[in-house]
Amino acid sequence: MSEESKKSTDLAVFDDDLLSAGTGLEEVKSDDLAIPFIRILQAMSPQVNKRAAEYVDGAEVGMIFNTVTNAIYDGEKGVEIIPCSYTKRYLEWIPREKGGGLVTADHSPDILRQCTKNTKGEYVLENGNTIDETAQFFILLLDENEGPQQAVLSFSRSQLGVARKWNTILRMAKIPNSEGKLVPAPMFAYKYLLTTVELSNDKGSWFGFNVSQADAIVGKEKALAYEARDFMLAARSGDVEVKHDDVL
Repeated sequence: MSEESKKSTDLAVFDDDLLSAGTGLEEVKSDDLAIPFIRILQAMSPQVNKRAAEYVDGAEVGMIFNTVTNAIYDGEKGVEIIPCSYTKRYLEWIPREKGGGLVTADHSPDILRQCTKNTKGEYVLENGNTIDETAQFFILLLDENEGPQQAVLSFSRSQLGVARKWNTILRMAKIPNSEGKLVPAPMFAYKYLLTTVELSNDKGSWFGFNVSQADAIVGKEKALAYEARDFMLAARSGDVEVKHDDVL
């Protein structure tokens, strides 16, 4: 082991006296935290531009990117994730040509009735803003070095089909209960491999997500299943604050 790696793994052992006063984080609430989004790096992403302040060393188009930790993952190899909860959101955006930016992420599905579709297939309000129908998954990302990390994985526009396919797989999944009967599996019963694939149409090419079922959570990973369940309960109760990026 190198001296550098030894420094990063040899943690000091704190005695009870040092731990008795707490962590100093007692007043931190859910809205004080930034839960990461898992994105795909595209050709216009600043993380792949060496001259941009947001540049990430080694970042390439098609890689998977954590918006908080700046961790990057090979899109072809992929990264394992565990889905914990799901919701559908309707985000209102100001068009880029009018300055861009997120207006709100709190619309109900009824907002689509107030929209007309333009030639791009976008839902457009009377004020000119667009509504982005978004399938949102709360997940644990299984980082090989850092362990499971809470994150949000979103699908919109052309990627909604991927979300529908994944939800279908999730609904079909079964597991045996304590009596040996097959019952519907909770979302977190299986790991899934998240990869990226290149897509194209007559307007150009870009990368999209692909999700495929991997291994089931086995007995030795029971602690991981409990962590996923707890994240599911927190997301479902509204205790997880999601702060959407202010860019489309």
